[in-house]
Amino acid sequence: MKILLITPPYHTGVVESAGTWPTLAFGYIGAAAEEAGHEVEIYDAMALNHDLETIKREIEFRNPQVVGTTAYTSSYPAASSVLRAAKEVNPSIVTVIGGVHPTFCYEEVLSKDSLYTDYVVRGEGEETFPEL
Repeated sequence: MKILLITPPYHTGVVESAGTWPTLAFGYIGAAAEEAGHEVEIYDAMALNHDLETIKREIEFRNPQVVGTTAYTSSYPAASSVLRAAKEVNPSIVTVIGGVHPTFCYEEVLSKDSLYTDYVVRGEGEETFPEL
């Protein structure tokens, strides 16, 4: 299965002052998914300063079967927008979200964005994600 992990473009001005870096979790999740036989790409839309239209073009170009993202509470709206963009590009893309906010607020995530969110990964993503 072809998996695209996307860092959501969460910009506040404060975050950028410390620099940008890919989430370590994607390294763990990507390695576990590759070990399970999947093809994985990590797309750091945050560091690349990409907007949603650019993200849509990237999703269309890379043509994944699964799009995953992550969220803290403050970045949840941006992460949710990434999943919505994936479904707008191709409604059959399986969308997955993990991270602190979805782990603790999974009921809200599934009820509020149920049209765009197929799965919520709670806890350690590298253990759960490859099994999806």
